[in-house]
Amino acid sequence: MKWSITQLRKYQGKPFEIQEYVNFDQLKSSLDLIDLSSIYVEGEINVKSKEVIADIQIKGTYTMACARTLTPVEVPLNVTTQEIFELEPFEFDEDDEGEEHYHDVTDGMVNLKEVVREIVVVEKPMRAFSKQSDQMLREGNGWEVIDEDQALELEQQKEEETQQVDPRLQKLQHLYDNEK
Repeated sequence: MKWSITQLRKYQGKPFEIQEYVNFDQLKSSLDLIDLSSIYVEGEINVKSKEVIADIQIKGTYTMACARTLTPVEVPLNVTTQEIFELEPFEFDEDDEGEEHYHDVTDGMVNLKEVVREIVVVEKPMRAFSKQSDQMLREGNGWEVIDEDQALELEQQKEEETQQVDPRLQKLQHLYDNEK
């Protein structure tokens, strides 16, 4: 996924199609991943007079440890982006929005693989949760999490139980009621 400008100039005026798999196994340890699938990159490159525009879609799968249970969780990567390689030196204005999509051409080469690598790193989620982890947080051995409404109901039931008179003391309750 690295082309010289002279190679790409052959396609000036017509799109250059891309459909490649890229492997970034070296990112597994630095991104703290269990596994990283091969990344599929498809799209097209259009060569203009002063820039090369790459409209690409990046697909793959991160396999991460669940933040609660440490079980493997597959997280999909699906990003569509437009990256622009400037053939002439480009000066960034600090106020420019979207300047992260502009790249300089180094040594007369357009290196799309490095851009894809950067996107894979940036798009990795901070943490992932398995579907079973939600259930695990709601109940356990001898306990369960309840919401506020359930807590109020339980509190009312306890109050009613304490207000009920012991049947052995029922006759004494009548004496108390008569005094009022």
